[in-house]
Amino acid sequence: MYGAIIAGISALSIALILVFGPVIAAVTVLGICGLTLMALRPSWSLYATIAVGLTAFPAVIPYSVQIGSTTVFLFEPFLIVAAIWSLLTHPHPKVSRFRFTGVALLLLCATLTGVAQQHPTLEIIGDGRGLLATLLAAFVASRVYGTPHANISLKLIRISLWVSLAVTIAASVLKFPVAGRSEAAALFLSSSGAGSSEGTRYLTSASQLAVLVASVGIALLISNRTTIRQAAPYLIPSLALSFLSFSRNSFLALLVAAIFAIIAARALSSLTVIAKLSLVIGFPVLILVLAHASVGLPGGDYVIAQLNAFSTRVLGGLDTSTLADDTSAIARVNEDSYLVAAIAESPVTGHGFGFAYRPPSGPPGSFSATKGQYYGHNFYLWIMVKAGLLGLAVFLYFALSPTLQSFKQPKNDVLLGLAAANAGLLVAIAFAPFPNDVGNGGSLAVGTLFGLLIAAARRNEESPATDLRLAPASNSLSINSTTE
Repeated sequence: MYGAIIAGISALSIALILVFGPVIAAVTVLGICGLTLMALRPSWSLYATIAVGLTAFPAVIPYSVQIGSTTVFLFEPFLIVAAIWSLLTHPHPKVSRFRFTGVALLLLCATLTGVAQQHPTLEIIGDGRGLLATLLAAFVASRVYGTPHANISLKLIRISLWVSLAVTIAASVLKFPVAGRSEAAALFLSSSGAGSSEGTRYLTSASQLAVLVASVGIALLISNRTTIRQAAPYLIPSLALSFLSFSRNSFLALLVAAIFAIIAARALSSLTVIAKLSLVIGFPVLILVLAHASVGLPGGDYVIAQLNAFSTRVLGGLDTSTLADDTSAIARVNEDSYLVAAIAESPVTGHGFGFAYRPPSGPPGSFSATKGQYYGHNFYLWIMVKAGLLGLAVFLYFALSPTLQSFKQPKNDVLLGLAAANAGLLVAIAFAPFPNDVGNGGSLAVGTLFGLLIAAARRNEESPATDLRLAPASNSLSINSTTE
């Protein structure tokens, strides 16, 4: 049967390519494959979503396809199938159902408001698309949590991180393009213009996933909930990918996650905290020393170039004088002033999706002159513009309240790690709207974290005797539920 299906799809692909071209053929075949997958192995759609949506690939492997004026992201059919499959096969308690219903109503109300205000249809879709992907990913993750599917997904995430790291390093050395954004790892200052750097920053579909995984790993290490051996298969590639993104937001999230873990794990002694922090900080310092000692050796110059770029863009970019001169930071301050003004016009319910909160600027056809009118870096201000204080309240209930559960259950390993990562995320999205990043893996990664966190907190509420922890399983990390 499988042979006949493969043969039929292959024949259809060839015919479509000859008649309509490769783009239409790829989308059509992907849709057929998605339907076939749902019929034969619907659970595989979960794994396909991770492989397609959260892995960095060379640019020759597209992350999306363009059909007319519409962009279709290749993971979207698999995510939809996974959501339908999890809905039909995995029960969902009422305590979690209320959270998801709230976000769904937020999306519906903001969409209807946008339609009633006659905002551009494509912009209405664009505004809501990221949050919808976040909601669906959270829905799936919360339902499969604690099942064998979750453990398989964890292993796939580990593979995705290592593959993404290999692709990113190869692209950095060989200078071939990757799917996503790549640019010089330098700041653009208003006083001196664009800086120069031998390093290249890569923002791929694995970048935000890497930050969240690294946050969980660091939190668990600091709180003494896992060992280096257990965490290393996840921590090494995730930290390396975070480093190669040269993003100040990423390292802010890591720092907040570490601080949150120290506060939430109240049983830790000061000596344990110091020892763990020394380990986390000392390892990168050791790498720095060895790198500088490797000048002239094969690969040594490359490592030095990356470290110099990190020092200049990330560490140097946190200096107050640099921030005052950084055109990106200046633009975000101006952007925030427009957002605040728009909020004041409709503070309770917002203006709806598709609302242009600022006038176009810059050259015609540029991002700031087109999509930039609808896009805001500060996610909290952005959601208040679109959905008002009510929308912000719904989002915070969805994303923040499960994090607070970790203070009630400090011995719950999984909840502590996920809550720490979420604390870092909730700080970072004040500067970068990761839940809206549907085109670069951010929505998927954020939604997965939200769903796992909601599920971990839900298990606490339903069964306080249940201890959910990250335990060793075949030298990897797995989510186990054990009653003591």
